[in-house]
This record gives sequence, C-alpha cells and structure tokens, in this order.
Amino acid sequence: MQKQIHELFEILADGGLDAADLDALTAEVGKAAADADAYLAADSASGYPAFQAQQGDAAMPLWQWVLLEQLEGGMVFRGNRIAELYDDILDAFGEGELDLAAETLAGHNEDAALKLVLEELAPAYTLVNFAQPIDARRQMVLVRSTKLESFLAVCRELNLPISPAL
Repeated sequence: MQKQIHELFEILADGGLDAADLDALTAEVGKAAADADAYLAADSASGYPAFQAQQGDAAMPLWQWVLLEQLEGGMVFRGNRIAELYDDILDAFGEGELDLAAETLAGHNEDAALKLVLEELAPAYTLVNFAQPIDARRQMVLVRSTKLESFLAVCRELNLPISPAL
C-alpha cells in the first residue's frame, strides 16, 4: 500500500515536491493505516472521530482521511460551486497562469461552468472527483493528462472512490 500511496502523491504533486516531502506524506498515511487507534490517540485535534460519528458505517477509513489532509494546500480542490472550486485551482497555479476568470463562471449552470473549467485545463490537465468529500462540497484533484491512466490504476489498487468530473 505504501508504494501506491507514494505514487499517488507523486502523480498529484507533479514535480512540486521533493523526495523527502513525498516520503513524509506517505509515512503519515502509512501510520494511520497501520494502527488507526494509535494514530488517533496521538492526533487529538483530528476531526475524524466527529466525521466518523456523523457518517457511521459510510465513513471513509482513517488512512483515507489522513490522505486527504496531506493533499491540502494545492493538491485537492473543494468548493460548493464550480466557481469556488476553480478559485482554489487558480490559487494553486498562481496569478496569470490560467486565462479563464472565476467571475466568468458565475453566469453558467454548474455543468456548463465545469465544462468551461475542463476546457481551460485541457489538454494538459483533467479534473477527477476524488474519494468521499469530507463535507458536502465538491472535491476534486487535478491530474496531468499524461498521468491519468497511472492515477486511475493506483486509485483502483487502493480502492479509492473516484469518478470523472462530469
């Protein structure tokens, strides 16, 4: 499992993290997978117990929760609406990297707005609905198109629920 987690981080970071950072992210998820009770005892600030109580049997395993926490800060994007999600993407890319303005999406329904975002990111990137959202917002990851097949294969191996953005 550690090998697949590392590969997942590597694909999503797309060269933005060095080997030591990738190893640290992978190790954190590995600790949660190896002994959930010990991990939660050491991480008293985790929101996972409340999430688990709310979701019941449908709650994602702790290691997936930790995986999502590790993806924060530019690898997982969330928003109630596509415009909010796209704002997150714009922040990750930096100013001037993408041409589509988030304000442009406001006049469109959600599907049309998502299509515009996908067109803006294509052909270099695609969006994938990723795992169970930890709240009601949309949750997606940005995957370089040339790495999409590898990403999908790793997600299948890890049993991560994914689906196309549209």
